[in-house]
Amino acid sequence: MTKHSIRITSIRCNATSESGITDGDEVYLVCQADGGLPIRVPGKLNSSTNMEKGDVWEPADLVLNFTYEVLVTLWDHDLNYDPNLASYLQSTDFEPGSGSGSRTLKNHNGADYTVSYQYID
Repeated sequence: MTKHSIRITSIRCNATSESGITDGDEVYLVCQADGGLPIRVPGKLNSSTNMEKGDVWEPADLVLNFTYEVLVTLWDHDLNYDPNLASYLQSTDFEPGSGSGSRTLKNHNGADYTVSYQYID
């Protein structure tokens, strides 16, 4: 089977969830290729990247390999002592031939993020 790869080059915060209520979002990703085991980015439990409007996160060497599709989900965890209380921000999936570019992800709480990516093969 042919393997495909996507590199997440950056994540830009256009607006945080519940803007004005909290001091930004504590963002982490959960990536799942072909229904396999999910991968957390950053990998350390309770770690995240603090994002406020205009911030750009460039995950180091985040290459996701897949055969059929890979799902990338953004989460916000305001209470880092309990990962079960994380808030879902939004998700997108990539399929073979997705091309390179960016996708804007918005939710009903006001979160607005742009995920930029490069389709490798």
